[in-house]
Amino acid sequence: MKIIKYKKMSKGRYKITFDTNEVILYEDIIIRNNLLLLKDVDLETLEQVLKENREYEAYDISLSYIEVKLRTEKEIRDYLEKKGFDLFLIDETINKLRRDNLINEKLYSEAFINDKINLTTWGPFKIKRTLLDLGISEEVIDNYLYKIDTNIFRDKLVKIVGKKMTSMKNKSLYIIKNKLNNDLFDLGYDKDMINEVLSRLEKDDSESMKKEASKAYDKYSKKYSGKELEMKIKNHLYKKGYKVETFDFVE
Repeated sequence: MKIIKYKKMSKGRYKITFDTNEVILYEDIIIRNNLLLLKDVDLETLEQVLKENREYEAYDISLSYIEVKLRTEKEIRDYLEKKGFDLFLIDETINKLRRDNLINEKLYSEAFINDKINLTTWGPFKIKRTLLDLGISEEVIDNYLYKIDTNIFRDKLVKIVGKKMTSMKNKSLYIIKNKLNNDLFDLGYDKDMINEVLSRLEKDDSESMKKEASKAYDKYSKKYSGKELEMKIKNHLYKKGYKVETFDFVE
């Protein structure tokens, strides 16, 4: 096949036009195979060049993917599969990335854990679950995660609770604790630590209960009166988490 022309493209690639077809090759592959000096290329040589180019492409794409941020082996495998590379070539690319120390679960885990501690509200169990899903071994995760002082997570938890308390100031303490318990568990905090922090929460519910009672009165007084209205209001307050033993009903 006769080479007609070269056309420069993006990302260090060239489109080579032959008398019968066109191919896109990386500049390094062109130089490595002395294609600039050749005028004619036989089919066997072209097939070998295309194979090398595909290998180069898989590695180059992986490097670009890693440049954005550190990646796990699983992330890179999934990414290359979506790009249409076969499993054999993916294995070769992963091995090369490992040899070049571009896949390192230990460094990835440490960076990931530090980011989640400093930049998010995540607790240790959510961090660990996510790393496991990303293909990091439990041993690698635990070796770093459980060296971290538990007071760091306790302090994070206390701050989260403080913000949530402010945003739910019109709720009963019972409702607040239940909501916080579920939210904090979903964020990956230890149950005992959650219970410890929530057990210290205090709140005067009298004002918010009066407001809730007033809302209930406006709602139910249109249909009920007397003892029936009183029971409707009390049931409403119970559902909202208020203790109404001392509630004085006034119609």
